[in-house]
Amino acid sequence: MLINVKNLALEPMDFAFEEEITIPRSGGDVPCKVKVTGTVQRVDRNCVVEGEIAAVLSLNCDKCLSAFEAQLDLNMNEVFSEDVDSEKEFWELSDKTVDLKPAVIADIMLNMPMKAECSDHCKGLCPKCGHNLNEGDCGCDRGYINPQFEKLLTLFKDDDEEV
Repeated sequence: MLINVKNLALEPMDFAFEEEITIPRSGGDVPCKVKVTGTVQRVDRNCVVEGEIAAVLSLNCDKCLSAFEAQLDLNMNEVFSEDVDSEKEFWELSDKTVDLKPAVIADIMLNMPMKAECSDHCKGLCPKCGHNLNEGDCGCDRGYINPQFEKLLTLFKDDDEEV
């Protein structure tokens, strides 16, 4: 995702990239198909990049462990500078080339869901046998209550209600 800005005049220049990248995440890297479109414009000694990121993330559900794809649509507004200072939030403009890949990866990482779920109604796995409860009930008895916590049930029980 390199843009040569050596001969970039004051007029904005359009760009479009489509690429498969890997997004680092705890628990393993996430494959991602990315489409980036937008414009780059010279402003003083900086280059301003504005555009859109359309990413399709290949994730595994944190509840049921099944594979699914998640769509992520983002707006991108980044500044690339030859004078990178640690206190400023600019990306480095090196050899008159804008490398969008680190900025795209950072934008996707910041907007990825903290908890990957295949759907809002995911039932997860059976704690006894590990069956995916989205595919149907496994028949396990999940009514077991640890005897150490049985007394806590009385805190939530009304006089007329049975637990």
